[in-house]
Amino acid sequence: MRTSILALLALTACEEVQPFLPTVQFNRLEVEDVDFEGARVAFHFDVENPNPVDIKLSSFSYQLGLMGTEFLAGDNQDGFALEAVGGSELDLPVDLLWEQAWDTVQATRGEDFIDFSLGGNFGFDSPIGEILLPYQNQGDFPAVRTPKFSLKNLKVRQLDLWSGTAKVDVMVGVDNAHGSTLMFNNFDYTVGLGGHDVASGLIPQFAQVEGATEQIVGLPVAVDLVSAGTSVYNAITGNGRLNVDLLATTDVDTPFGVLPLSVDENGDLQVEQAD
Repeated sequence: MRTSILALLALTACEEVQPFLPTVQFNRLEVEDVDFEGARVAFHFDVENPNPVDIKLSSFSYQLGLMGTEFLAGDNQDGFALEAVGGSELDLPVDLLWEQAWDTVQATRGEDFIDFSLGGNFGFDSPIGEILLPYQNQGDFPAVRTPKFSLKNLKVRQLDLWSGTAKVDVMVGVDNAHGSTLMFNNFDYTVGLGGHDVASGLIPQFAQVEGATEQIVGLPVAVDLVSAGTSVYNAITGNGRLNVDLLATTDVDTPFGVLPLSVDENGDLQVEQAD
């Protein structure tokens, strides 16, 4: 029986034999794991084998395009057995790095998803060699981009020379390139002024930044001017410039789940008196 079925498959030029060829249909894209570094996704296919015997899938090639630009290509030669007279699910796992993706493709600002195309060939064994079945599918792909933090300036809210203390705001820019609003929670930070750590803390709800916008957020810091050093004292009391370090971790609520983010920023900032 197996010989007769494979012989029929070999006669692919005959119209009446075509129903014996397996059929392939794209089912879904599943994001299995994602963070701001990269993602592991799986493309799921449904493959129907109308024949009463198992057929071996000898090869599986693919080309993944993002926004009309080819991004990844590969060829799986491991093979895959299709069950007789029934459906089988075939999975194509793909690991990618966002930095590599956005170096190749210019993601649209203000979009959470971008267009993808996936095409290639399924190769099936036959007595006359490999029979290739082409496939081509399109859909939406997650466009995960790391929020950008930047240090703007330093505003003095309160200065008490008698007690030698000051309350300042480190003005932090948070840029969100996604279409959806991002929420930054559990902001665990350390701030350094003039090369010395002067404050640390945890802010449960740090910022809520709307899509495709940059928001300036004030990070409140209490400074002991006596222990902070001469350069810090002179800058804060005289509207000078001051080197500022910001180290932080935060949980970012995104359209793709809550993702951890690390922040490491340094800048020579202008010190200004708050109005």
